Amino acid sequence: MSILEKKDELIFAIKNSAEYLDFIRAKEDLSKYPEQNDYLDEYKKMLLESQLGQFLGDIVNPISKEQIEDIYDEISKYDVINNYLNAEYRLKNVLHVIYQDLGHIIDIKEDRKSYFI
Repeated sequence: MSILEKKDELIFAIKNSAEYLDFIRAKEDLSKYPEQNDYLDEYKKMLLESQLGQFLGDIVNPISKEQIEDIYDEISKYDVINNYLNAEYRLKNVLHVIYQDLGHIIDIKEDRKSYFI
């Protein structure tokens, strides 16, 4: 079996995982509330701009950590947003662990496994 066929099996397994299915349900639930979806989009945009600005050392639109925390506190009051963020976090954590474990194969000193799950 080729590595590309194994990749397809991995994608199938991810798409059938509880984390992925919960994420899809949370995303569908959020789509029923356009105003909350817009709040979340704006929060993610500000967060990305802040992280990019920190990374580049550029302070074009300085967004303080406190401002982002205040916005997060506000949007997380909505159950639909909170559920979505939790589902997204769990899925991203699984994908991160997979990616991390795959990345370890280039380290020929030892065969490492993840201790995050």
